[in-house]
Amino acid sequence: MTTSVVIPAYNGQKFLDVNLPSVLALGADEIIIVDDASIRPVEASNIKIIRHKSNLGFPISVNDGFAAASGDIVILLNQDVKPDKNLLKYTLPHFADPKVFAVTFNESASRLPAGRSWAKLYWEHGLLQYKNGTLDNKIHLSAWASGGSAAFRKSTWDDLKGFDPIFSPGYSEDLDLGIRATKAGYKIIWDPKCRVRHQSESSFNQEFPRRKLQLIKDCNYLLLQWKHINPKDVPAHVLSLLKRSTRHPGFLVPILMALSRLLSPNYHTL
Repeated sequence: MTTSVVIPAYNGQKFLDVNLPSVLALGADEIIIVDDASIRPVEASNIKIIRHKSNLGFPISVNDGFAAASGDIVILLNQDVKPDKNLLKYTLPHFADPKVFAVTFNESASRLPAGRSWAKLYWEHGLLQYKNGTLDNKIHLSAWASGGSAAFRKSTWDDLKGFDPIFSPGYSEDLDLGIRATKAGYKIIWDPKCRVRHQSESSFNQEFPRRKLQLIKDCNYLLLQWKHINPKDVPAHVLSLLKRSTRHPGFLVPILMALSRLLSPNYHTL
C-alpha cells in the first residue's frame, strides 16, 4: 500500500519550515505541496511542488494535489499541521476494509488540548446541524473527514471526484464529500490513536477580513444544505431562513451569495 502526502499551502513557509521534518519522518512514498500563488513562493528541498499562477482556493488546490498523487492512500494535511510519528502505523490498517474511504485524525491544538473527536450530522428544524461526538479512546464512524488532517483512499476519491469546486475558496467542502461518500456506501473512521497537532492559524484568517470570512462560511454552509436537503425538509428549511433573516437582516447577504453561486453558469456542482 503506497502513500502520498498532499499539503495545500498559501503564505505558509514559516509553518512548513517547522512541520516538514515531521512529515518527512512519516516515510511516505511522496510529498506534494500545492502552492496556491503565495506572495512568497514556497520553497522545499526534494519535494514536488505544484505552483498556481493565481489563487484558486483550497478545494481546487487539494484536487490538484490529489490528481498528481500516485499513492494508494493520500494523507491530506494543512500547512500548519504536524503529524505524530506513528500516524501511518495506526492509519493504514483501517484501509484493509475496502469500504473505508477515509480516516480522520485526532487533532489537538491550543484551543483543543484533548483533541478533536468524530463528527455527527443531523437535520433539525429544516437545517443541517453538526457537532463533535464524545471524545473517548474508542474508534468511531464519522460523518466526514477533516479537509486539513485526514487520509483518503485515492481510488475512491477519484470516483467521487474529490472536493466540489463550488465551495471555493473553502469551507464545507469536506462535509459535502463526507455526505457523498456515506451515500455511496463508504465508511469514514475516526481513530484516537491517529494524532496530529494543529497550530490553528488558518491561512483564511490571513487572507480575508473577519466579516468576509464569515460570509464565505455562511454562503458555503447554505450551498451544502441545498445540495443535500430532502424535499420533505424544504418547507421547514425555508421557514428557518425567513426567521433568521427577520432577526438578522444581514443574513440575506450570504443567501444571495449562495443563490448567485448556484445559478452561475461558471459553477457545475458535483
